[in-house]
Amino acid sequence: MAVIQPASAQLNIGRYGVQPGLEQNYLQYQLSGKSLSQMRVIPGCLTGFGLGCNKTGEVLQQLVEQNNKTSYSNLLIRAAGGEQNFRNFSNFYGNNPRLPEVPYSSFWQNDARNIMDGYQYVLGQQLNRTPVENLGLITKNFYWSPLSGDNNSLSLRSGLLDLKYSYGRLLLEEVSKIPNLEQQIQSLGLPKEVTQYYLGNFSRGFQALNAGNENALKDSILHILSVPFSPEGGEYGRPFAGIPNEFDSLYGQGLEGNTFLGGPVVTLEPEAISVDIPSFSEGYALIPGGSGNQFPTWVLGILPLGLLFFLLSSGGDSGDSSGSRGTLISSGGETGVTPPPPPSPSPTVCPTMSGGNGVANNQSANGSCSNPILPGPEIKKVPEPSAVSAILLLTIVLCLLKNNQRRYSKQSRCAMRMRSL
Repeated sequence: MAVIQPASAQLNIGRYGVQPGLEQNYLQYQLSGKSLSQMRVIPGCLTGFGLGCNKTGEVLQQLVEQNNKTSYSNLLIRAAGGEQNFRNFSNFYGNNPRLPEVPYSSFWQNDARNIMDGYQYVLGQQLNRTPVENLGLITKNFYWSPLSGDNNSLSLRSGLLDLKYSYGRLLLEEVSKIPNLEQQIQSLGLPKEVTQYYLGNFSRGFQALNAGNENALKDSILHILSVPFSPEGGEYGRPFAGIPNEFDSLYGQGLEGNTFLGGPVVTLEPEAISVDIPSFSEGYALIPGGSGNQFPTWVLGILPLGLLFFLLSSGGDSGDSSGSRGTLISSGGETGVTPPPPPSPSPTVCPTMSGGNGVANNQSANGSCSNPILPGPEIKKVPEPSAVSAILLLTIVLCLLKNNQRRYSKQSRCAMRMRSL
């Protein structure tokens, strides 16, 4: 039976690692050939996941889903002007499957190619700013398209920005319908500085929305959807990953899908005890009786008895002795093991746990921790396999060899007598 439990892991790269959900971005960054030592990353993922890690928009979207029952995909389709218009828009980008993630990807001046969650690492390619014919006709059907372009032509990069701006404005309008937004954000139990950061970003965006200031609204949307909370600071809220310069000289080479490189297969055989048995083939003959080179067959009869006597006299048994033996960690109860003496008492120290509410464990009045300490794995002695079976098997093999040798010697003597007659 297999017990399946959920598990999560984070790619441990540099000082901060790669946040869960951004592994593909890191791979695309490597393939781009940019310097790993200059890569800027999101330093942590206190809220959200993937591209939304620590970003204000991720928290606002979650509140919209809880209060207005509007999912991210539904909001994105509305921002893109409906399902059919979104499909038409996707055709300009080769129907890239990661296109729905664009609103939370980053767009900066000169594209800031050292930021790992940039749009070019989301889509896997860099887009130029050359106008594309008829793309403007599609973006004009968005909920909001501040970058409409000229003569219905729009660059692919601007088209992505229109989608980002349209989703950001619609998100702000949906969030503004929540009457007690500030209380709900505070009830998340986040650190005070994080709560103030999210509330400040929303407040500036909401003011720009009400004032009708499009430039201020676009700037606020970029901060809400692109700039994560970062206690470490750094450009655009992203510090350097902390990867040493030595890794800049490393590169990888991709293989085509129909290419497979492999060496000879090496098989590992389990360890085994082998007994070399001489073969009575041509080139190997026993000297007939009377020769001084005859093999002392009496050794074969005494050897098993001698080995058995040696094992019995040295205390060999089936693994139940109290001598020095190996132990295995077992989840069962403790059997036949004398526990070591308890250590001297020491002051009780309760571990501090930082979770979503930031509440620490406290000591009780009697000095014990409020959270019970789970017992560790117990040690169970496992009996070693018996050596008696191996000795008996060896004895049988040696006896068979002795009988075969006697029979062969007798046949040889008979043959010599027949020749002499």
